[in-house]
Amino acid sequence: MSITALTLAAASQVKATSAVPLSIQPAATGWKLVNRYDTLTMRQRAGLSVAHEWHKAFGRTGDDPAFNPVQFEIYGIQETGKGPALANELRQLGLLQCHDGRYWLSPAGLNLVNAVAAEQLHADQNAAVTTVIQVQG
Repeated sequence: MSITALTLAAASQVKATSAVPLSIQPAATGWKLVNRYDTLTMRQRAGLSVAHEWHKAFGRTGDDPAFNPVQFEIYGIQETGKGPALANELRQLGLLQCHDGRYWLSPAGLNLVNAVAAEQLHADQNAAVTTVIQVQG
């Protein structure tokens, strides 16, 4: 998804009214709005995938969808001890919410995940796990 606006003000208006998180980037003909997912690193995408899996497993049944950042380490996305850093990155991007060290998908994060094809999320998660395994190995 890519939208072009002639002015920064117009791009900001589109971004503000969009249900899906967008990023504004300079373009030759003005400003380009791209899906925030396209600007995430592979680890951030994989972390978002883990948060989405927790949401699917626990959030829709009325259970608590919150998880500890160690899940990023258990899934092999982050090295041991670095799960909280990834969770904090995703929180700063507005994709996760946090309370007492437990995280869950924010409404913006859920909208972003729903806008991205499930196959893409799964492929990104596998690629991130492979990358971490290669780095650790």
